Amino acid sequence: MNFSKLFQKKNEASSGKVQSIESAKKAALKPSAKSAATRSAARPKKAAEGAKRPAKKASEPAAPVAWAATAREYLREVVYELRKVVWPSRKETIGSTAVVLVIVTISAVFLGIVDLFLSRVIRMLIG
Repeated sequence: MNFSKLFQKKNEASSGKVQSIESAKKAALKPSAKSAATRSAARPKKAAEGAKRPAKKASEPAAPVAWAATAREYLREVVYELRKVVWPSRKETIGSTAVVLVIVTISAVFLGIVDLFLSRVIRMLIG
């Protein structure tokens, strides 16, 4: 089902924009002009790649050490991003914390009153 047609305004249905968007969507869904044989011929064979690949050198890190290098790089990027952060001042932090505590207290009192009222109503109904 085409939902875009359902939600169009009447004047949009006749405009070229909607038609061009739909034609672009249809063109994207069509298979490409290249045949499967042409695409497979353009790709190199995996066996041929394996034959061309040189053997590992002794200077390359072993697999267990590779994760350590990846972890080190990740931590470097974390530190770099944390340096960009604009941290709030002490005054801003205290102010924000006070606002949160006041809102939580007001919410707790309100919910306590509602709970008390509803529990008394239920006790009256049940007996």
